Amino acid sequence: MSSTGERPTGRPRTIDPDRVSLVALRLFDDRGFDAVSMDDVASAAEVSRRSLFRLFPTKAALVWGGLDEFADRFTRALADRPADEDAWVALHAAYRAGAAFPPSVVEVTRHRLRVIRENPSLDQLGAPTVAALTDTIVAFVADRSGTPADDLATTVRANAVTAAASAALTWWALHGGDAAPEDVVDRALGLLRTDLGRPLS
Repeated sequence: MSSTGERPTGRPRTIDPDRVSLVALRLFDDRGFDAVSMDDVASAAEVSRRSLFRLFPTKAALVWGGLDEFADRFTRALADRPADEDAWVALHAAYRAGAAFPPSVVEVTRHRLRVIRENPSLDQLGAPTVAALTDTIVAFVADRSGTPADDLATTVRANAVTAAASAALTWWALHGGDAAPEDVVDRALGLLRTDLGRPLS
């Protein structure tokens, strides 16, 4: 018998990380992030503490687990846009693709965004991915517009798009009801009223 009290019986049980994340995020959303321990999550998800930490080394990792998938969808969609397409049109389409979450993760994404909204300290864990995504956008806009990547207008416009998409997703999580997240992002980016090739108006 294992010294941890976990006795293997036949084939090891497969643990679904998405299911565990959903259990955790429901707890965080209901009780507050700081009030829920990893032991609480393990108990509610019916997994061992050891298995939980193997999947998620920190409590914050339970929150940010889906960010890379969003970034991957966005980056792939951006790379697939026609070479002669306007930068704004391409970014708009890529963000819509990124925000088109699979139905199986819509609920977990809504809880995830709510928890992040209520706990600003969690931003630190997701900051590197967000920064990399913004850098990708800056480089893309600079290439399409023929401007330097350190151009002020290019940087401001790229960050404006990133901020608008982020704000839209947070709004969707809090107030979106049955709306599709990609539709909310689509509407938000339309509010910018710019093609990234002319000054913002």
